[in-house]
Amino acid sequence: MRPRCHRHGRRHVREPQCSRHRRRDHRHVQTQRSTRLSRHAGLAVRRAVRNPVSGFLVGSAGWQGTPHAEAIPAVRAAGFGGVEILSKPGHFEPDNPAHVTEVTTALADWPDATVTFHAPFHTADLAATDFEAWESDVAQVSRALRAASTFGARAAVIHTRGHGKGMDWSDANFAAFRRALDLLLPVAVECRMKLAVENLPPRRFTAEPEELLRLLDCYPADAIGVCFDTGHAHNTGELIAMAGVLAKRSYVTHIHDNHGEGRDEHIVPGQGTIPWRELAETLLSSGFRGHCVLEVVAKENLPLLLKSLKDAIVQTGLCALTGA
Repeated sequence: MRPRCHRHGRRHVREPQCSRHRRRDHRHVQTQRSTRLSRHAGLAVRRAVRNPVSGFLVGSAGWQGTPHAEAIPAVRAAGFGGVEILSKPGHFEPDNPAHVTEVTTALADWPDATVTFHAPFHTADLAATDFEAWESDVAQVSRALRAASTFGARAAVIHTRGHGKGMDWSDANFAAFRRALDLLLPVAVECRMKLAVENLPPRRFTAEPEELLRLLDCYPADAIGVCFDTGHAHNTGELIAMAGVLAKRSYVTHIHDNHGEGRDEHIVPGQGTIPWRELAETLLSSGFRGHCVLEVVAKENLPLLLKSLKDAIVQTGLCALTGA
């Protein structure tokens, strides 16, 4: 005998429910599933609204004087997506094992952090024409890349000239920097990171996008690209045009503000005169998909700076860069 449906008294063919009951239960399961999906989707939307800064990295220039062991957890707690570690004497020295261990340990507790690295330029000049000095500086940057790989850096930002080296640039400097890239590229590949050459302030080589792209035109775009520095570009008077030209090859953008008067102020977005909404729209429409690093030099304590940065990302519309 076929079993009867315990609700309707009809005999079943194969299942312990009649078709009418089965359809009703199926609709009930679908309703429950849709409700759960709606709740998850709503939660995801609310999380995105609550945390528009998760796609941004905070540059360690913002916590000079604060130990990395304190600063990195504070950046994470504020909801940012990662950090850029700046190589600078007294702040982070890649050849100092204690500095490397401190940063590596702090980031070990933040496994999903996105990390970039600013290679040495205060102590290294990759375009030096003195061969012994150049050779030593290339070796220094090579060691720095390997040190940064221990804490998972995905990209390394490089300057074409060392700090304080002036504005002179010759064919010999061009050739020296190219030779440096030739040697650093296999190190970067070994370390699983990309190299990003930064546009420098006005009257310096690579201040013009054509110079920067000419420097890089013999290298694969998926290995050596650009770090687009918003403040440097703004001081040239050609910010939006430069963004359109360099966006697609930019792995990193250094985000900071100034008043477009030649001073490299590195202030919080919105405190200067950069048109951030127009810039964000230009970068996105021109193909930028890189890392967004807030490279603000702190003049306040870190908690206040992090709050200022969070507010600025929303108020200036920069959150559009990461889809938040």
